[in-house]
Amino acid sequence: MTCPMTDDRLIELIETWGAEAACWPEAERDAGKALLRAHPERFAGALAQARELDLMLGALPEPEMPRALTEAIIAAAPRPKRAGSGLPGWFGLKTPWAPASGFAAAALGLFMGLTMAPVASAEDEMTAEVEELVVSALGFDTATYAVEELE
Repeated sequence: MTCPMTDDRLIELIETWGAEAACWPEAERDAGKALLRAHPERFAGALAQARELDLMLGALPEPEMPRALTEAIIAAAPRPKRAGSGLPGWFGLKTPWAPASGFAAAALGLFMGLTMAPVASAEDEMTAEVEELVVSALGFDTATYAVEELE
C-alpha cells in the first residue's frame, strides 16, 4: 500500500537519505521520483544542500575498525542453538527456577498437610514424632499457631 507523496515528505526523504533517489526507502522511491519530476523547482534547494552534504561525507576517509572492537562485537552476538541439543535450558524448562518452584510447592503441601491434620491425643506416639519433625524442620511448633488461631 503506497501513500501519496507530499512535498514535506519528499523534503524529509532528501534531508534524511540524501540527493540520490536510489538511497531512499524502496516503498517511497517511485512516488518521490514522480513528484520530483513533476515539480523540480520546489525541491531544488533541498537537493542542492543534500548533494553538498553527500560530497562532504563522501570525501571523509573510511573509518578503521579496531580489531578489539570487532572481536567484542562478534563475541557479544547471539549464538544460534546447537543442532541436536533437544533440551534447551534445564531439562527442557524455559525458566531455570521452575524446579525450585516445584520443591517449594511440595514443601508447602507437606506443611499444610501437617498443620491441617486432625490432632490426636497427646499420648499418641505418632503425633509426637510428627510434631517433633515439624519443629526440627521448620524451627517452630505449628500446633502453637493453631491454638492461637482458635483463641
